[in-house]
Amino acid sequence: MSTISLRQSHNKTPEELRDLIRQLAIKLDDKYQLKSSWVNDDEVVVQRSGIKGRISLEPAEVRVEIKLGLMMGAFKSTIQSEIARSMAEKLG
Repeated sequence: MSTISLRQSHNKTPEELRDLIRQLAIKLDDKYQLKSSWVNDDEVVVQRSGIKGRISLEPAEVRVEIKLGLMMGAFKSTIQSEIARSMAEKLG
């Protein structure tokens, strides 16, 4: 099992941050069919067959932890690059 672990600092308000994370979740759904659900105001769970992860919103950074199953592990670098680029673009 492969793991993607990313952190991105930000200076957004909680409302701006939640809006940006909603946009990121929509993009992940469109590109990778990842379904997202908010656990609480500061945490989103994303999943599909072969992928399970969590996006945590903190006052100064956003953390992404995603576990990839055996088949999805082959796409780790592509998925990681796309998420890192999106986070830097939206939060940086």
